[in-house]
Formats: sequence, structure tokens, C-alpha cells
Amino acid sequence: MSLFLDQGSPTTFEVLPERSMMRIAVVGPTYPFRGGIAHYTTLLTAQLGSHCDTRLYSFRQQYPNWLFPGRSQIDPSAQPLAPIEARRWLIPWWPFSWQRVVNDWKMWQPDRVVVQWWIPFMAPMTAWLLSRARRTHIRSSVICHNVLPHERSRIDRFLARLALRHADQLIVHSTAQQAVAQELLPGCITRVVSLPSYAAFQTNAWTRESARGHLGLTGNVILFFGLVRPYKGLLDLIDALPAFLAEVEATLLVVGEIWGDATVYRLRVAELDLQTKVQFVDRYVSNDEAACYFAAADLAVLPYREATGSAVLKLALGLGVPVVATRTGGMDETVVEGVTGFLIEPGDVTGLSRAMTRFFQEECAADFRNAIVRQADRYGWQYLIEALLLSDGMNDVAR
Repeated sequence: MSLFLDQGSPTTFEVLPERSMMRIAVVGPTYPFRGGIAHYTTLLTAQLGSHCDTRLYSFRQQYPNWLFPGRSQIDPSAQPLAPIEARRWLIPWWPFSWQRVVNDWKMWQPDRVVVQWWIPFMAPMTAWLLSRARRTHIRSSVICHNVLPHERSRIDRFLARLALRHADQLIVHSTAQQAVAQELLPGCITRVVSLPSYAAFQTNAWTRESARGHLGLTGNVILFFGLVRPYKGLLDLIDALPAFLAEVEATLLVVGEIWGDATVYRLRVAELDLQTKVQFVDRYVSNDEAACYFAAADLAVLPYREATGSAVLKLALGLGVPVVATRTGGMDETVVEGVTGFLIEPGDVTGLSRAMTRFFQEECAADFRNAIVRQADRYGWQYLIEALLLSDGMNDVAR
């Protein structure tokens, strides 16, 4: 079976099988596009596909080059996290591609449309698709990864409201984002569901020893993972290292493409004379490489100044790696203080240094890893699937 479908014209006649299951249309990016939301859409579609008849409508083109600050929009991984099919039709600035999706809905007649929302650039397309779903009496759910973006312009609130007001329900991954949604759209139906686990990155190819051997690492290893952007607080982590390294011998791995000026971080490392203690992997890594870096790490550190949620946090916990994280973006709703990790206030460099030091000096690794395993069900996809399927009178998955 092909992973990707590009089927005919919008008017192609399709003979549909007799309906026996709920039909769910998913709209969002997937492989070969890169990033946490593409991974999320892939895993969500796979999970939904085990319960109902599912179709994924993804992108032929996702962003124009002038809008995307990274080096490539394409995932270097050899294959997606799950073997799903996708109708790769959408171009956000090309309305004829939107109509192609709606024409397919008219023939297929889904019971619900599930749309990913993360950036106001997608607002015209999202608003149009959701409004057409409403006109044809298709219920819609929008999964809001960011109700509003991290770096905001004056028009973002207008664009978010334009798109999201057409949804029957919004799903967010933290109570903080629920508050943002309800302030933006008073009276909207908003459900809070914890961001599910990214444990699908787990692979038997890497043990702690083999990963460290492959990477040439010894001793204690802390990991900062993901796209490097100012709000993620990498400078705070670098500033916390001198006090931490005075107590604990360790290596910091910074793994992820740096958006913006990379010299800011490298200069700070040089100013603090940490060149031998910090390793930069300044690129987007494949899924297998990501699994390798997490397998090698003792501790993942997320020193975010602000956040709307964190797939990196769920990736770390899904792979059994303890964390130090800040109390922002709902991370304090996921990390159990002193059990699966430590929490600090955003921007607290001293607190960050102390938390990392405590983790190693008190030898927390084994207990935290065991606790993460015991609490794995807290991060299961079943809660999101239930929120999508068992709402608005849809009380049974199968008809």
C-alpha cells in the first residue's frame, strides 16, 4: 500500500464501501514534512485508524520559502513514525486545493473533521474548510497546538478568531491554552487533553551503551533537544552551567536546528569557557538520530521562558528520560515534581543549576525512570481519541 495518495481530479467518481464505522477526516501536515506537529498528525491518524475509517488530508506545499526560517521543510527520516496514507493536496495559498478536499468530503461524507491549528498563516484555509464543513453538517474539532503564536503580530488575534470561530469544539493541551482560547472566543467549547506521548520514537536499535558509543560520549549527559528559538531559554541553560559543572562533571548536548543567529549561543559558551562541555548539533535530526540522543541522555532540560506546550517534553517522558522543566506551557501539569523530574520558574538560572545538580547528586535517575514507566498511561493517546469521538452525541465508535 502506498504511503501517499494523489488521486485524480476533484470530480473523480469513487465507489464507497457500505458504511460500518464512523468516518473521520484529519487535516494537517505529515511526513515528508518535518516537525513535531507533522509527527503528531501522523500518530493521531494512525491511532484514529484503529477505531474508525480515517482519511488524512495533508499538504502538497506547506510554507512559501520566504516564511520558513529553517533550512529545509523536509524530514530527513527514512520513513514516517507510522505507516499511514495521505491525500497530499493542500496548498495554503491556493483555494482550488481547498476545494479539492471539500469535494472529496462531499463524496465520502465524513462524520467529523479534525483540523490541526498552530500558525495564523493557515487561517484563511482553515476558516474556509471549517465553514464548508459546518454548511454540510459535518462536526468539526480543532486541535490547537498554539491558540496564538509565540512571536505575535498585531493581526494574529484577528486571524485566529477568523479560523477558530467556525469549529464546533477546540481541543487544547493545557489549562493555560484553554484560558487563551476562551478569552479569544468567549463561550467556545474547549476541552483540555494532555499532549499524548511520542513514545513511537522508541527503537530497540539503541541502548544507553550503544548510543553513547555511537556518539563518543562518557560520563553524565544532559540534553537540550528541538528547534532552538529565543523563547526556549537555551541562554538560561548555558548561564546555569558554570555553577552546575562546579559540582557535577557532565556534557551538554544541544541538538536541533538554530533559528536565527547561532553565534549568540556559541559566543556565550566561549565567554564562559565551556567549549569542551557543550556540543552543538545544529540541524534537524532524523527520527532514529533523535532516539539515539535520548537513549544517551541522563536528563532532558527544557528551560523555556514561555510555551504553549511541548512535544519535546512528551518525547522525553515517552522515551523514559527524566526532565528539568519550567512552570510554563502546561509542563507543570505533566511533570510530577520530585517524581518524574524537577520544576523551576522560567528565567531562574540559579534554580535551574540547583535542580540539575540535585538530580545527579541525589542519584534520582533510577527512581525517576521507574516512575515514568509507572505513569505511562497518563500520556496515552486514548484520552485524545475519546475527546474526538465521544462528544456531541457520538457515543459509539462503530455505528
